[in-house]
Amino acid sequence: MAETTNLYLLIFPERGIIKIGKADDIHNRIQTLRRWWGEADYEASYYLRAPLEVIFKLEKSLHFFLSQYSVPFEEGDGRTELFSADALGVALKHIDLYSSSAPDIEGVKKGVPRPLLASPLPRRRGKHRGLIRKSKAMVDSVARTAGQFGRINRLLMILLRRQSRIPYQYDVIDDCVYFRVRLLRNNKGGFDSANLMRYFSFDIEDLSGWCGINCCSVTSVGDVMQFRVRLLSVNEDRPWSALFSYFSRQSECLLKKLPRRSSVATYPIPMLDEFQVMNDIFQRYENDGL
Repeated sequence: MAETTNLYLLIFPERGIIKIGKADDIHNRIQTLRRWWGEADYEASYYLRAPLEVIFKLEKSLHFFLSQYSVPFEEGDGRTELFSADALGVALKHIDLYSSSAPDIEGVKKGVPRPLLASPLPRRRGKHRGLIRKSKAMVDSVARTAGQFGRINRLLMILLRRQSRIPYQYDVIDDCVYFRVRLLRNNKGGFDSANLMRYFSFDIEDLSGWCGINCCSVTSVGDVMQFRVRLLSVNEDRPWSALFSYFSRQSECLLKKLPRRSSVATYPIPMLDEFQVMNDIFQRYENDGL
């Protein structure tokens, strides 16, 4: 049986924002977020339970589609997943559209269930248990991050060894790498871009809280697939920035050894405009009456 989790759309009325993310236990996630964004409106919020892979894809697509509604905050747990209240209707329409093409998935539900109140542990004992859990989570996060960058480095080594067989081209603009690959005609259906995107999706938990970071988006037109990867070596004043910066700089050293265009890419592979591609998709939906 496939592992399942929840996609949530939490409404924080004090801030006039919504947060879109995923969690196995939505109530526990709300307790972590409340110190930054205030009390969540359980009754007005929404959630959808589905297989983990489905929730992952749906969450990332919503973050991309709603980027114009993004609300900037300099700090705060989950601050990159916050949107203005106007984004709620757009998000629900997108989820309904997705659910209509996947009949085995239940639709989005309004009202996040509140858990039954349990007998509290003694205060001191509960506090110590919480610190132990957070400390272990911090160590696990560092190990998990190191493993992910290890897989990224192996991917770069594969490109170095097989550059004469893989038609690719990349450019580094500001703090992003735009990596394009031209798919072979007989391999278009077998390329799992979602699996590759997981390499660049990080979850970090430490004593100060939890953070989810997605550094990659994918756009495809015709036989060209483009991955836009944000470099994490750029200096940011965040508790976890030093960790990401170290690993990212090592991967960038390998990237610099990779030719900007492979020899088998006999002519330039064009850079894709993500927002134009999405506008074209929405325009087709409107023309089809969706």
